[in-house]
Amino acid sequence: MTSIFATAVTYFVFYQFNDWLFASFELHPGASWIYLPAGLRLLFTLLLGIEGALGIFLASLAISLSNLAHIDFTTMLVSSVISAAMPYLAYRIALHFGMPPSLENLSVKILFALTCLYALLNSASHSMWYRLRGVSPDSLNTFFVMFIGDLIGTLLIIYSIKFMLVFFDRFRKKE
Repeated sequence: MTSIFATAVTYFVFYQFNDWLFASFELHPGASWIYLPAGLRLLFTLLLGIEGALGIFLASLAISLSNLAHIDFTTMLVSSVISAAMPYLAYRIALHFGMPPSLENLSVKILFALTCLYALLNSASHSMWYRLRGVSPDSLNTFFVMFIGDLIGTLLIIYSIKFMLVFFDRFRKKE
């Protein structure tokens, strides 16, 4: 339960930070050219599995309720489910195709493929949902912006953490 709460709070705060930092990069609410929280979605799912996904769902719902009050509750609820389900689905697909369950041995190549898969699943499902609900009538443009934003945001977060871990591991071995 603690990991769900910690995930939700961290994701909510990081969303607010991204919204402040990259507000000018937003096509419409929910579609940005740089979306760092996408990296947290994948990271929390990789580290915590279903508990990470539940934390993402709760934070996404809270974000939707606080920022998108002009959108109906069904649209917000399903958008929150998509936000939590797509990184978890990408994780499960990667496990099925041989990704090691331990994150210690993830190569840069596997992380890149996982990031691309996640960005594709997330942007496709969100853009279709937004099109169906009238949030964005231009689903192709929404897909493209979300895909690029999710890809950039996830690559920045995941590779920053990957390289920090490598750096700290090398630093620790020198001692």
